[in-house]
Amino acid sequence: MRPAQRRKMILNTAIVIVGIAAGILSGYLLGEGLAERKAVADIKAAEKKLYRIQEQLQEANQQLEESGAGEDAALAERMKEFEDGIPWNMTLVNAENPMQEGYVPELAEVENGYSVDARIAEDLNAMLAAARADGCQPQICSAYRSVEKQVQVFNDTVNSWINQGSSFWDAYQRTTQEVALPGTSEHGIGLAVDIVSNQYAELDAKQAETKEAQWLQEHCYEYGFILRYPPEKQSLTGIIYEPWHYRYVGREMAQKIKESGLTLEEYLGKTY
Repeated sequence: MRPAQRRKMILNTAIVIVGIAAGILSGYLLGEGLAERKAVADIKAAEKKLYRIQEQLQEANQQLEESGAGEDAALAERMKEFEDGIPWNMTLVNAENPMQEGYVPELAEVENGYSVDARIAEDLNAMLAAARADGCQPQICSAYRSVEKQVQVFNDTVNSWINQGSSFWDAYQRTTQEVALPGTSEHGIGLAVDIVSNQYAELDAKQAETKEAQWLQEHCYEYGFILRYPPEKQSLTGIIYEPWHYRYVGREMAQKIKESGLTLEEYLGKTY
């Protein structure tokens, strides 16, 4: 993918995301109970802000299309070589690297109705079996998610913060620190899985104190997984510490990343 194409894809993704957010706001305005929460004025203000952002993104996208013809060919070729050299299991998906539009992996069901990329199912099942053999009770609480499902998860989290008293804009900003925007989640490529303790299923920092989380952090690399969002790395990953979120990178790469102490973003930057 040429650099200009990547930038255009990111802009288009941002335009869609902002459009979704504006649509969410419209839905809130049509809902019930807003008077009781005294949130109408706040929501309208946030809606105007989102529409302004969307207009700015569309203008930037138009400028990018007009200037794309002047892109440096040598740089484009180096970028192509860079991207072609990254294996499927090391694909980076985050806010700056949205997943390919329309991509759906070949899926395999693992347990409790959850599915993952078929290529990681065997290692995932082996990891869960080993944890249980050691007396742990891990359970999957999320795996592959379609973009539509990610929109739902994002919206539900926004709603949760609003119900706790946050303004819409604060709720939206807090949500982006916890939940990847639709199109920018590893769950969408089927390589991420959320695993919690059967005895404590909350998605919070206390999850790290469970024996299941401790076992996984110690042994996950043996099965090709890494703790994707480690503590004190939010400035690099864009996501808060999530002791339940594991990402498949393959056994060899998981060993190397564990030994390096780096995030996936850092490791890819140094290696590729």
